[in-house]
Amino acid sequence: MLMRLTGGMNTMVFRRMLLAVAVVGCLVAGGCNKGERCKVSIGDARFHIEPDNAAYGNLNNVGGYEYFEGGHRGVIVVRMGLYDFVAYERTCPEDNTTKVVVSEDWGSTVLECPVCGSRFNAYGNGEPLTGSATRCCLYQYYCHYDGRTLYVSN
Repeated sequence: MLMRLTGGMNTMVFRRMLLAVAVVGCLVAGGCNKGERCKVSIGDARFHIEPDNAAYGNLNNVGGYEYFEGGHRGVIVVRMGLYDFVAYERTCPEDNTTKVVVSEDWGSTVLECPVCGSRFNAYGNGEPLTGSATRCCLYQYYCHYDGRTLYVSN
């Protein structure tokens, strides 16, 4: 019966495809509940910078980060790779009045709310790791890097 469903596809290849679909499904189902109403307010976050400029020394290296004005409570930009950046709203989804900060324990890979203690994975789309804000991701702003200038916007 398996061979009929796969249309002659190698059984091993078919099983790997099923496994891949299952893993993706679990990741999507276990990720942030974007349909759920979160307390996060966002503001206007339109700016551009040259991240390799000495003025942004922390962004000159992979894993570096900088805080910026804009958004609701500010924006944090993290350099994920040579040409890869992410920008998050600093407002904690659990407490609209609190700014998340880079965790002193984990470095730029973990962002932490100093009030509720929730931690978010900067390298995982702002997904919650621990704490009371585990139902919502940090809001992620759009980033475009052209090799010289990084553009951040809503």
